[in-house]
Amino acid sequence: MNKNIIWSFLFVLTIGFTYSASSQGKFSITQTDSLRKELNNKKGLDKISVQLELALRIMDSDGPEAQSLSNSALSAAKTANNKNLEMRAYLTLGRISELMENKDLADTHYDSALTIAEGSGDNWNKGEILFRKGVITYNRRDEIRALEYFNSSLQACRLSNNYKTMGSSYSMMGTIFRVNGLYDRAIEYIVNSKLNYEKAGFSEGNAWSAYILGRIYSDLKLPLKALEYFQESLEIYTKMASVDGNQNGVAICYEQIGLLNLEAGNFKEAHKYIDNTMEIYVANESEYGLSNAQKNLGMIEYSMGNYELAEKYLNESLIIKNKVDDVLSLPTIYEYLGLCLIGKGQIDAGFKSLYKGLELALANNQKKIQLNIYSKLTEAYLNNNDLKNAFSCQKKQIEIQDLILSGAANIKIEQLQAIYEIDRQNGQIIELEKQNEINSLIIKQQRISQLIMIFGIVVAFLVSVSIYWFYHQIRNKNLQLKETNAAKDKFFAIIAHDLRGPTGNLAAFLEYLNETYNEHSPAEFKKILLTLYKSAESVSVLLENLLIWAQSQLNKIEFSPAELKLTDIIQNSIKGLKQSADNKQIDIKFELDDQIFVLADHNMVQTIVRNLLSNAIKFTPRGGFVIIKTNNVSNTNNANISITDNGVGIEKSSLSKIFDISNTHHTTGTEDEQSTGLGLILVKDFIEKNKGTITIDSEKGKGTVVSFTLPVTR
Repeated sequence: MNKNIIWSFLFVLTIGFTYSASSQGKFSITQTDSLRKELNNKKGLDKISVQLELALRIMDSDGPEAQSLSNSALSAAKTANNKNLEMRAYLTLGRISELMENKDLADTHYDSALTIAEGSGDNWNKGEILFRKGVITYNRRDEIRALEYFNSSLQACRLSNNYKTMGSSYSMMGTIFRVNGLYDRAIEYIVNSKLNYEKAGFSEGNAWSAYILGRIYSDLKLPLKALEYFQESLEIYTKMASVDGNQNGVAICYEQIGLLNLEAGNFKEAHKYIDNTMEIYVANESEYGLSNAQKNLGMIEYSMGNYELAEKYLNESLIIKNKVDDVLSLPTIYEYLGLCLIGKGQIDAGFKSLYKGLELALANNQKKIQLNIYSKLTEAYLNNNDLKNAFSCQKKQIEIQDLILSGAANIKIEQLQAIYEIDRQNGQIIELEKQNEINSLIIKQQRISQLIMIFGIVVAFLVSVSIYWFYHQIRNKNLQLKETNAAKDKFFAIIAHDLRGPTGNLAAFLEYLNETYNEHSPAEFKKILLTLYKSAESVSVLLENLLIWAQSQLNKIEFSPAELKLTDIIQNSIKGLKQSADNKQIDIKFELDDQIFVLADHNMVQTIVRNLLSNAIKFTPRGGFVIIKTNNVSNTNNANISITDNGVGIEKSSLSKIFDISNTHHTTGTEDEQSTGLGLILVKDFIEKNKGTITIDSEKGKGTVVSFTLPVTR
């Protein structure tokens, strides 16, 4: 095995579960055989699609055949000039090449797929491709460039709601930040990863995110919070293992919980959890996992003072680590071997082993392990009264600590464009023997302060948002109350003046007519009756609008949209107004499209047309005309209905107030017909309920055009 085995172990879950929806997990032999049979019966584009699906299913077990199928599909897609299938073929070839450890070829295939995806606007696959390029780039240890790929992947995934790949990109970015000590950013990104995995319904991703959050809080020396996330992850992995039998996720959670107990001094619990990992790795025949379990058992036995047994476990782990070429774990093994030797009184051999571990940590650039070993060396030298070497090792600790902090600052400045204040000087060392405790406390306080600051900012933001929301709600309630009061005032004003006046006059006129009945000729009676009819009709229309408007304000009018033939409903609506138009010798003209059907409430549309036509007749002088016209609005799904008259028109200054219920000034008709303005307010309300709009274009003395729209059905 090569030196990338550690990286593969840490990120295998992230990489493994980010493949597109067409390849979710491992498929059974029966399903694969079924797909092979289907391939023989398909032709053309369908055959290409099946080839690619089969390649994805067998790439783990037979890479060369999967590669052959994908190359054949690519050639056929190019011949058919189908860009989507061509892009899928390149993406599949990239995945196969990546699995076969040919990263350069995989990168080339991904570039070809990316060009096609960008050209076609396929953001779903674009996000997938960019994520894979980020993984390859990270594997080459180019973290900054990898972060750029993952960030670009997030943007494409947001546009396509590809929550699964979005979760994977957030997870990788959070892991990079964690490895570099940027814990505040790491928490933010891993939480986002977890949320997106939950949206995608992806349990394995959710478990992995919880596991990484546990690792972060473990690094921050917050064991209770870390344990909470490890247990959450363990619960999910245990449920999954009960279905597919894969215990790897369970094992990594057991390991971390065991290490938390080791750090807390609960050696019995620590031993129990690490023993569980040992059982799983033995059953899986995982040499890498077994070597980790042995290393951890060695650390536990050392902490319990069982130096001989600790050495046995550590040496067994060392043999396997060398076999699998896991050079990244060697420094810790040599560190604890050295501590065991010192504990047994073999001081020189112990220091030699510690320095061997330090040498390997320096070669691997493992700064945290370097810091741990220098700490152990300082303590060992102090116990042997070698203050000179203790001071030298302590100085190295401070230098490495500064490098870790400054490295984190550089990444933040370059990648996040933010300036972080980092203390690079820990102050004068007064008592050398207390420096380890002081340094550990300072680091812990810095991390806790950052978390408290983040928490405080979030709380302040939430409080501000809550205050604004309540203010906005109160303001809206006040506006609604003002509108309700205005409507109430208008209601009583109409009753008090516009309704009571005409009915009172009508009663008085009838009383006069009764007293002077014998004094009038038939012609005079006819004229008087016409006047009474007009007055009664005006009161009737006003009363009807008033009742409908009152019901509308109380939300008691049922809205029942249905498919209506626009011509029929317009002609039915104007039947009751034909007599009024004839009495004023007004010509009503029609320009109706008989093929327009609208989705609207029948009664509301009748009320709309009746009120608008009544107004047109009311404000058009005797001998005038009214034109009713319908047509489809181009490039929309709306029908337009317009009612045009050559009446008195409306002042420009009055148009802005025409739908205002508090407006108390209203014009009478050309033959003194009464008007309250309530009809237009009712019209606007009903049009908006039917998802339409209304506009009024008018010029004083030249007439008015009222247009409104309704949604069409076909």
